[in-house]
Amino acid sequence: MHTYEKKGRYIIDFEDIPSKRAEMPEIAVEDRKGNFKEVETGFAEDVAVAEAKRCLSCRRCLGCALCWAECKPEAVNFDLPDKDVDLYVDKIILTSGMECKMARISGNIDNKHMNVVTDLQVERMLADTGPSNGLILRPQDGEIPRRIAFVQTLGTVGDKIRAATLIFGINEAIIARRRMDDVEISLISPNMEAFKTSLETGLDKVSGISFISGTVSAVAEVGDSRDIEVTYEVDGSEKLETFGLVVLLTQPQLPPYIADAAKQLGVEVDYSSFLGNQGGMVERDRAGIMLAQDL
Repeated sequence: MHTYEKKGRYIIDFEDIPSKRAEMPEIAVEDRKGNFKEVETGFAEDVAVAEAKRCLSCRRCLGCALCWAECKPEAVNFDLPDKDVDLYVDKIILTSGMECKMARISGNIDNKHMNVVTDLQVERMLADTGPSNGLILRPQDGEIPRRIAFVQTLGTVGDKIRAATLIFGINEAIIARRRMDDVEISLISPNMEAFKTSLETGLDKVSGISFISGTVSAVAEVGDSRDIEVTYEVDGSEKLETFGLVVLLTQPQLPPYIADAAKQLGVEVDYSSFLGNQGGMVERDRAGIMLAQDL
């Protein structure tokens, strides 16, 4: 190791960088049984010194210029000024991104009860790499609920967004039934009948899943079991059902940066503008501006 000057800066030259990271020595597996011995024994002095010499910085830029000194191709240039670059392209493609917002139910603020979750949380549970190995579990006790309600709240969204949200919830319900065939699932939405008509498919024939056209007014926790009572209205009549778990369907919205980009490009969009044939492209009134379709 020696010190040299480069453009008025004195730089420590570590000639052994990069070098292979030293492996931490550990006691044997059989020596770990039945005791509380430290598994990692630590570096010997010479190994610790060699390991310390590998370090270029604390990974925050302190202006030490070691990266500049060690870069043989001279790719680091501190004197390079910032500048704006004009790019000329044939097309600009906007994607929807996704930020899910959950509409509130009267009498209940979001998912304040432990056994009221969102569809995004259930999506994570159903994933093979998720925390529950692909099963839906109640957060309160870790048990598989025997009855699950997927609830779509009113909110202030259009029919296309409401339909997209319902499709997401139905897909989750079908996956849940395949993995837990003794679970009863209800999907409650104020526009369920119109939605089923628009799909032109036999949703009512899906085993173990009920599709209810109702408007939810409240969810509440009951008893020591912490089951959830759902109050909803069907054809002017109020109904009350108890479920082991309630899943609130979230409503997708455009992230602010996507909305800002669209505004700068002079096009008016909302999340429903991106709904259509998955993988397709829709050209806006302004030439060269395309929207990537989600559904």
